Amino acid sequence: MSEQHSIHLRDIPLRLRVGVPDAERASPQDLLVEISLEILDPPVFFLEDDLRQTIDYDAILAFLRDGLAVHGPFALIETIADRICAFCLSLSKRVELVDVRVIKPSVLPAQMGQVSVRLRRSRNGPLGAHPPGESLGPSSKHKRPA
Repeated sequence: MSEQHSIHLRDIPLRLRVGVPDAERASPQDLLVEISLEILDPPVFFLEDDLRQTIDYDAILAFLRDGLAVHGPFALIETIADRICAFCLSLSKRVELVDVRVIKPSVLPAQMGQVSVRLRRSRNGPLGAHPPGESLGPSSKHKRPA
């Protein structure tokens, strides 16, 4: 049996400008983010209690808080999830899989539920890490499909 090392961040609040219509993107909206990372080659932590042995989740929190907004505004929460996946995969070659869920509570009335998207990206999958130099910025296409 192989060893497994996972890191999970749950219910992280974000405020970003997101939405297909211009009016919806005009003001920041509240979102929630959940992130899970699967890490290759977990060390034996009781031998060396050192942050360099793992992935510093504070870097992920800083990206969510300070780095993600510069790529917006966004039309789709799928794009936000993809940017988060790409960032997490860029943190270390040991990050094998990233699972990101972005929840947009404001879409439906509270009694009806929530809208969310979930993306899973594998380092070696067809939709793995973005190639070096590829823009993580927003698409210029903010139109609904016909």
